[in-house]
Parts: sequence; structure tokens; C-alpha cells
Amino acid sequence: MDEKAQFFYLKPLPLYEVEVPYDNFIDGTSNITIEKPPLQLVLDIRGREEEFTLATHGFEYHKRALPAVRWEDEDDIKKVYVEDLKICEVLGSPGARFLCIPGCAGPTNCFLPFWYMLSPLGVLEWLRRELGQEETTEIVNNYRVRVIKYVPLLFPAALKCVRGQLSIRVISIWRPLVDVVKDVPLAMCDVRTVKPSDLVGSAHVSGDYVRRNYQVKYSQEFQFYYLSRMVKEELCVFMVFDSSGVGEERIRTPPHSAFWHSKQWRSDKHPRESIEVRLLVLSPLE
Repeated sequence: MDEKAQFFYLKPLPLYEVEVPYDNFIDGTSNITIEKPPLQLVLDIRGREEEFTLATHGFEYHKRALPAVRWEDEDDIKKVYVEDLKICEVLGSPGARFLCIPGCAGPTNCFLPFWYMLSPLGVLEWLRRELGQEETTEIVNNYRVRVIKYVPLLFPAALKCVRGQLSIRVISIWRPLVDVVKDVPLAMCDVRTVKPSDLVGSAHVSGDYVRRNYQVKYSQEFQFYYLSRMVKEELCVFMVFDSSGVGEERIRTPPHSAFWHSKQWRSDKHPRESIEVRLLVLSPLE
């Protein structure tokens, strides 16, 4: 059934016109202020999920049996679960190569606000670290931190990308690990309802480097969807980064968040467990 949910957004303060929103995980300081706008409608697409596609909406749903995995064993997750996803027709692209992004494979039951999603800015930074890097240091909020700069000629794949021979996509694949998701489902925002001005670049400072990301400002235009009562044989696939969209005004990465159902949370409900795997997909240009 359709729901109304409370989401959290970056408050549009004049401060952010002169200062980048940041979280400093070294000393706990932050200039980020969030706001809670009115409840937003989240449409249930159960029964018509095939209408939604990565290319048009930024997300889509698929069915695939869950392989037998020892979830307490990270190596087994990579060997069995991630490898199974790589041969899934969801990612079907002749000649494609796949790489699992570190730190993005493992069971979770997190409930995170929008600004923690891995954005195109975050993907670009990750690619720079993986495909070729040059380390420098910068002073950020009185702390010296490591900053990675892109050196594309250090890695052949990066050079091919520069020459326009490869398509780079980062795709997230989310699925529940419970028999049925009874609460805290995943809401996806239709990318066609998101404008570049709705996103604000932010910085997250840790002990070794600055991570770049996006935060989301509230818009009445956002349209959210979710697939009710998802089962562990169902996948939600969404776009994180698409090299073909670099420089375009069109947004390709859907804002997304879990949400509580309208009905009061009960203590007898079990927490929703899920797994999200993020894959770097290198494909020959069509």
C-alpha cells in the first residue's frame, strides 16, 4: 500500500553558499543542519515493478534466488554471493568486467539519512584512488589530511576511459535477507524528478582523507517509490555512477532512504536485515 514517510534533508542555509557542508570525524565538528519537511508520499509499485528501469528511473527490480552463503564469513560472501551477482542477467553486458568496491559488501541493518549515500562525487574519488593516485595533504578545519589526486596514465583502464573506449558504471544491488520485509523498506526517488540544484556537494573528513559526497535538499517535486513486502529472492538495482552522464544536467543517481511504515512500530517486529553490494562495471562502448 502507498505510504507517507518522513525523510531528512539538508537545510538550505545561506552558510552553504560560502562554505561546503562538512562532517569532521576527527573532532566531531560539523556545520550540517538538517530539516524535516512535511511527510512525503511513497507509492507502492508491487505488481508493476517491471515498468521501472535503470535507464529511465535510475532503479529497477529483479528476481534471483539467494545462494547459500555463510554470512558471518566475509570471504564466503565475496566468493559465493558477489560472484553470483556478477553472472546475473541484471548486469548483462558483453565484454563487461566487474570489481566489487571495498566496504560495500556485507549484511547491514543500517538506517541512514540521504547524505550517506555514495554519490557520483564519491565514486569519482574512489576511481581516482583505484585507477591512479597522487597523494598530497591539505589543511581542513585545522587538521592535515590526505587528499588523493587523479593521475589517469598510471592505469591502462583509466587511459581507455579517457579515450572513450569504455563505459564506467557503478551499480548498487540491494536485497533483504529476511523472508519478508515487514518494515523499514527502501524508498527510491525517480531521477527524473531530481534537479542538479537539489544536490549540494559536501566533505566528510576522516583520519586519512576527505571523502566527497552529495547531500540532498528538499523538493516538492520528488517522487518516491517502494516495493512492498520484498522477499529475499528480489533485488533492487540502482545506479550510483554512469560515465555517459558526466557533464549532463540530467541526474542519474536516485536519492534513496529506508523509512518507517505509517503504523506504529511494535517491539514484536524483527529488524530488517539486508545486504548491499556495489559493483564497478567496465563495459565496451556500444
